[in-house]
Amino acid sequence: MFPSQGLFRSVFFQPYNDQGSAKVINSAKNSKHFVQRLDLEKILETHRGCVNSVNWNDSGSLLLTAGDDKHIVITNPFSYKVLVDYKTKHKTNIFCAKFLPTADNRIISCGADGSVLNLDLERPEETEWNFFTCHCSQCYKLETIPDEPNIYLSCSEDGTVRQYDLRTGVKCTKQRCNNHEFIDCGKPVSTIAINPVKPYQLAIATIDSMVRIVDRRKIMKKDLIQNIVPEFSFTVPHLNHRAYRITSLAYSPDGKDMLASYSYEEIYLFSLSKDSCTTAVANDFLENAPIPPPYRRIRLRGDWADTGPLSRPSTDNLATSRIQSQIMARMSALLINVFNTPAVHNAFMQNWSPNYSPPVSASLRRTISTIEPPGELYEVDVPNDDDIEEFDSDYSDSSDDNIEESSSNSRFQKNENKSKTNKKPPVFDDFIALQPIKAQYKGHRNSRTLIKEATFWGNDFIMSGSDCGHVFVWDRYTCEIVMLLMADNHVVNCIQPHPSRLLLATSGVDHNVKLWSPISIDQMFIQSFATELVERNKLMMEQSKDTVTVSPYLIARMLTYFNQLRHAGSSSSTNTNNEA
Repeated sequence: MFPSQGLFRSVFFQPYNDQGSAKVINSAKNSKHFVQRLDLEKILETHRGCVNSVNWNDSGSLLLTAGDDKHIVITNPFSYKVLVDYKTKHKTNIFCAKFLPTADNRIISCGADGSVLNLDLERPEETEWNFFTCHCSQCYKLETIPDEPNIYLSCSEDGTVRQYDLRTGVKCTKQRCNNHEFIDCGKPVSTIAINPVKPYQLAIATIDSMVRIVDRRKIMKKDLIQNIVPEFSFTVPHLNHRAYRITSLAYSPDGKDMLASYSYEEIYLFSLSKDSCTTAVANDFLENAPIPPPYRRIRLRGDWADTGPLSRPSTDNLATSRIQSQIMARMSALLINVFNTPAVHNAFMQNWSPNYSPPVSASLRRTISTIEPPGELYEVDVPNDDDIEEFDSDYSDSSDDNIEESSSNSRFQKNENKSKTNKKPPVFDDFIALQPIKAQYKGHRNSRTLIKEATFWGNDFIMSGSDCGHVFVWDRYTCEIVMLLMADNHVVNCIQPHPSRLLLATSGVDHNVKLWSPISIDQMFIQSFATELVERNKLMMEQSKDTVTVSPYLIARMLTYFNQLRHAGSSSSTNTNNEA
């Protein structure tokens, strides 16, 4: 495999090819000269919350963004004019929003409450409640089919991949509905991807670090087949000491390679060639389930101190008061000890649907429901003043102002009910050869969010966001870092190259979208800074591997719970003494 042909050759032969300027633009994207001159072109201040989704329409004439403010915004990327700013009926923050192919007025979106919206902007009042509520947990990703405006897919923490055909129905309000279930993977699905060259190939990433590519044409409904044999399957065998969630999947432009970004790990490029000589099979990895290490640190949800360009590895010599240090140390020791108990540990590893032992009280169950599992951080929003009201009204009826807390409790109740039902066994036949690893891209940091993307820039470069607030660009073949863009004050999540032009859209925790193009006169890449940043990210990624993120409510609830136990113990001792 060799890099694409040079820009000069494409320009020289342009009068003799039948592709117009497309070949020249593709060659320009594959030029290191242009990549290292990418610079900030425009900041689009279009949202009032974190921007979790960025998507271009087919022609690249429109940019669709969505996020925590539940708004869908469509912008002209060349005039920077906002064309549509529509507040959806989503109850929680939006994770993904996309144009349906060939139809710029039709939008699909999904959110943390698991609902999937099918909206027609030409008929907003008629379609604003066109929700599919089949998922019973967070819905992370939507995938469309090239040139097919009526069919799309979704994946969720509830372990299902669902396929919707708008020709048979535009909404479904049933709870835990199986009408649109495409595959029940038996374990949470973090992301999916459709091959742009072979749209029948669907890639599915589950939380066991495994990616399986299936042929959608061979999947039959109503249990007519017992197992689905994947076309391809891959994981990273040397990561067998723990399961790593995959936050992003991307096919190469020619559909022959697969790019996977692993949380708390690196980005890997896998070959989809049937000629691989590997002997290991996927089932060898799955039979020896990894045992996660104990937690050693806690982090409050909404604490972004370890993110952004100014973040540094933590040390023992923090400039905090002695009393504060002692209090936090004792509280951390208490919580970590609780988290490492079997009951609570099972609560993390079983997808928020633990089988609690009888001694665990109902109040502690509610407490555990506010814990964020490691590597599954639901951190795409910044807490606001309403959070205080949520705690005060924890045991009262939920309202629109308390949607974050009520949705968390709702997810807990739904998953607890689901755990009582008979779960179908996994449908995949994993006795197939693992695909070989072609390349590994190091240096970025992926540990704080679930939606961090990695993708291709042209054919010759790989791009990814990072918790250090930078966009990393690697040479696809040498795996060397060739460019860094400081794109967010905290975390860069979304990386979306324009479908044809030298234009890049990024977003993250900042409440804006940034557009980048090669407008810099001078080369912007500094190797010494890149080396320093890579070392810093390596240390901070290692520190965060055994960190558990907790809600602020958890500390208050946990302290209340143990205080009640202490008073109950004191009361029983007093009664015993009185009886004596």
